[in-house]
Amino acid sequence: MLSPYTRHYAPCKQVDISYRRCKCPKWVQGNLPDGRYLRKSAKTRSWEKAELLCRRLEDESDPNKPEARPRAKIVDAIQTFRDDEDSRRLTEGTLKKSRYFFETQLKEWAKNEGIVYLDQLTPAVLTKFRSGWTNAAQTMQRKHERLIAFLWFCVRMDWITKNPAILLKRVKAEPTPTDYFPKDEFKALVDGTYAYGDWRGGHDFEHRRDRLRALILMMRWSGLAIKDAVTLERTRLSDDGNLFLYRAKTGVPVYVPLPPEVHTLLRSLPNSNPHYFFWSGNGDPETAKRGWVRSLALLFKNVALKSPDGTLKRCHSHMFRDTFAVELLLAGVPIDQVSLLLGHSSVKVTEKHYAPFVKARQAQLAQSARMAWEQGEERRPAMPVKDKKAVAVTAA
Repeated sequence: MLSPYTRHYAPCKQVDISYRRCKCPKWVQGNLPDGRYLRKSAKTRSWEKAELLCRRLEDESDPNKPEARPRAKIVDAIQTFRDDEDSRRLTEGTLKKSRYFFETQLKEWAKNEGIVYLDQLTPAVLTKFRSGWTNAAQTMQRKHERLIAFLWFCVRMDWITKNPAILLKRVKAEPTPTDYFPKDEFKALVDGTYAYGDWRGGHDFEHRRDRLRALILMMRWSGLAIKDAVTLERTRLSDDGNLFLYRAKTGVPVYVPLPPEVHTLLRSLPNSNPHYFFWSGNGDPETAKRGWVRSLALLFKNVALKSPDGTLKRCHSHMFRDTFAVELLLAGVPIDQVSLLLGHSSVKVTEKHYAPFVKARQAQLAQSARMAWEQGEERRPAMPVKDKKAVAVTAA
């Protein structure tokens, strides 16, 4: 351990090397943590400064001292995070959104602002970054969650000590109620496929009406999302009309029976690739999906469904999956079974989107309300009747 001492020079009358108050030069001496002996001038006449020098020299020579944390750059952290996402085999849709957010938005914004290192991303800086987003509330909410996940990854990598994004207030987003196609609206859409004739391109344009009808019927009765429906293999449909679905999120194989007219129509569809119902098997499945989304958009435009207030109803392909779920719940199917059929990773996901349509839940709420009425009637005191004539006049 190092300690300071004083070397007294004339005209100082002190002789004690531990005397601190004189203005004589201060020195340090002793053993360093690594075992070396040191004696050198502190180059100061202040005892306090000599003490600080002792502590600094001991700290610098400590062999057990942890190395200083390297300053990680934002661009390097983003690259490592993206490589980790690729290694986890996430869906292409998730990777695409992540790529756009980090590569196009965060990296470019940091470059324009002159921000290089992760430790420069303070809550104030991140607030400024978020203020430049112009998306809808729900999209901003998802971006904020993605930013939090990225910075937690940086904490786990030991690049930063804390996550500054969690100090930002969450974006308020009102959830959009799940909409679906009631039976009359779905029938109108099926009927609309017979009149579908404005398709001007594609090798299958002469069969597009039947193929479009088969697609919406299959999505309605299987609960498949459009990309899964478009790339569905023919081997998934058994001879007795059961559609085999392996839900990747739950790992549970599920058989969904299709109505006879639906699986009969599916088997009769012509396709250039005999292994699929709708996809050619070439190119990117996302591109194939976009082609069918455009066809459905044209169908929705031609049918022009109306909301109860008379305005044009906003329709999209996912509403066929919602219709599958809602009709099951309205028929009294338990929500845990519906969750398995939809392939949700948790029943909580199903409850979040479809809880208002659970028949048993609605019946329980109605029964609870009736019980409250009955108990209220029992507790209500009877009105004393002293003068029947006065009561009658008051009632009148």
